[in-house]
Amino acid sequence: MSLTVALTGFVCICFYGIVKFLNLASTCSLPDLYAKDKTSTFVSTILASCPILMEAYMPPLLWGKSGHLQTIIYAKMGRVKSPLPQGERIEKIMADQATMSFDVFQPQSVHPTEKDFTLAVCPGIANSSESLYIRTLVDHAQKNGYRVAVLNHLGALRYVRLTAPRIFNYGETGEYNSMIDEIIRLYPNTTIIAVGCSMGANIVLKYLGEDKSHEKKVIGALSLCQGYDANDAKPLLLSWESGRRMYSYFMAVNLRNLIKHHKDILLGKEAIARYGPFDEDAIYASSSLLDIDVSYSLKTAEFRNYQEYYHWASCKQYLKGIEIPLIILNAKDDPIVPPVLYETAKKYVESRDNCIFLTTDHGGHLGYFEGGILTPNTITWLDRAVVEFSHALCQIHLKNHI
Repeated sequence: MSLTVALTGFVCICFYGIVKFLNLASTCSLPDLYAKDKTSTFVSTILASCPILMEAYMPPLLWGKSGHLQTIIYAKMGRVKSPLPQGERIEKIMADQATMSFDVFQPQSVHPTEKDFTLAVCPGIANSSESLYIRTLVDHAQKNGYRVAVLNHLGALRYVRLTAPRIFNYGETGEYNSMIDEIIRLYPNTTIIAVGCSMGANIVLKYLGEDKSHEKKVIGALSLCQGYDANDAKPLLLSWESGRRMYSYFMAVNLRNLIKHHKDILLGKEAIARYGPFDEDAIYASSSLLDIDVSYSLKTAEFRNYQEYYHWASCKQYLKGIEIPLIILNAKDDPIVPPVLYETAKKYVESRDNCIFLTTDHGGHLGYFEGGILTPNTITWLDRAVVEFSHALCQIHLKNHI
């Protein structure tokens, strides 16, 4: 009898522990919203058009609250059951003979407004339309009535030969500008929303702020998981806190392998004639993004030092020139872009009536896996958010137009 009681007690204790764990694991909060005036018509329209902001983000139960796991799984495994949307590749020769390309994916349904809208997506570092997180975003947007155009960063498609001795960098907006112009030429009746992910978000906001004419080409923008200022981020990425030094190392390895893959043109005779000799040993020995930038990037961008290069490349100094509606998103547990970098976004929204800054407790860096205990949903919280944010910007545009 005593053994039965003991076993019953043990089972009860285990059951209580499991229930308590599940309750703690499932406790999630609404996204935090920063705005100049939370009672404004702009904010009210955003909230009315985005049910996702009125519900708690529920990451996978067993691992989703780890920003590291969200980030690593996104980077190494991509998405769950990633779709394979079919698009049309468009190429254009730039002034320096570089061949930029982007892929266009047509909508698979009628847009809720019955109008023609295009999302112009600028992916993260060394990414393209073939990156798995971009595929799921494209597929979800297509099914909700959007045409999606995705920039392929120079050099990111390793099977595509470069035609000029350069790859993408943090602040080069020329390729994105060419994509926007080509979308307008191909689809003159469309309305464009700019979408940027990580480094791509920096490029999008720099593009919008550096030239007033650029704002006239789009009705609004989404900035997702970016860091705003490379000079501010540099010491953080060199620190071992939250493992950021490790992330910087792996990103550097990816970039130096990309350079090595395109070595014949990036470090060849034409490149040397244009930029001067390169220290190949230093490039291939790079163990951080700073090392890559010092040995390669700032040389091809033609800057004397990384401080000048980072200042030029970062969107922070260009934000004051942006007047169109803007939605900015970061995750507090992003191991690459920590909350200390969010001050730039917070100061910007305090000076604008048509901008909101959102932060979530979880999501990592472009992870935002959602639902399930171990295996998350195919569509992520970020995929859903981009579509709902875009719907909101469409509603605001149509109301202003009327």
